[in-house]
Amino acid sequence: MSRFETMWDRFWTDLPQGLGTSPWDVDPTYVAHAHLHLFGSVLDPALPVIDVGCGDGSQTAAIGQHFDRVIGVDVAPSAVERAREQHSAPGVVYEQLDLLKPEQAAALHDRIGDASLYVRTVLHAFTPDELKLATTSLAHLAGSSGGAFFYELAPASRDFIVGQLGSDGEPAKKFGFVFDRVPLPAVREEGTLQRELEAAGFEILSTAPIDYQGTVKSGERHVNVPAFFVVARAKGAR
Repeated sequence: MSRFETMWDRFWTDLPQGLGTSPWDVDPTYVAHAHLHLFGSVLDPALPVIDVGCGDGSQTAAIGQHFDRVIGVDVAPSAVERAREQHSAPGVVYEQLDLLKPEQAAALHDRIGDASLYVRTVLHAFTPDELKLATTSLAHLAGSSGGAFFYELAPASRDFIVGQLGSDGEPAKKFGFVFDRVPLPAVREEGTLQRELEAAGFEILSTAPIDYQGTVKSGERHVNVPAFFVVARAKGAR
């Protein structure tokens, strides 16, 4: 059991039921549906789509409205259980998978073949060695033909979140609930994720900054966290 399985299982066990209770529990209209409208062309409709870090499955079920076969995977057993209970849908299944154990990703690939990947705010807290393991796992899942969309917190997000934790009101409460249980974003140089993805076997098609707008508000204003996206594909895909 990796440290993330223990921490994230505690998070999902402690998280109250209800819409918007976590910072990323956003209406899929503004997340999965919007992302697929902008970047979905890199995800081959002939392949299964894996929602990596699916959490409670709300975005996974939304992806299932666009693709015939979707697999939501998460390191936390309690998240997978919640997803199965709350967001079951035709063509959508949920499984536990730990990115820090590449053999699990290789075994899933052996069962389903190449897959398209949707990865939202999963990789930002890994140490350098953990990030190498995670990108190796993602490369196993994509195989030789899978495309991938990544939406990740930027290196600057760590200082931003620390500042919010020192404030009053909802931002400190919501961010505090999360980061009392799981690590803050790692300190790393700009471009680190892109370099690790390339080393693992992905071709970067595009990348750019983008704000992360979740459910955290200060008054009526959303608290947007620095983030970025990466569109990529397995180097064998054309």
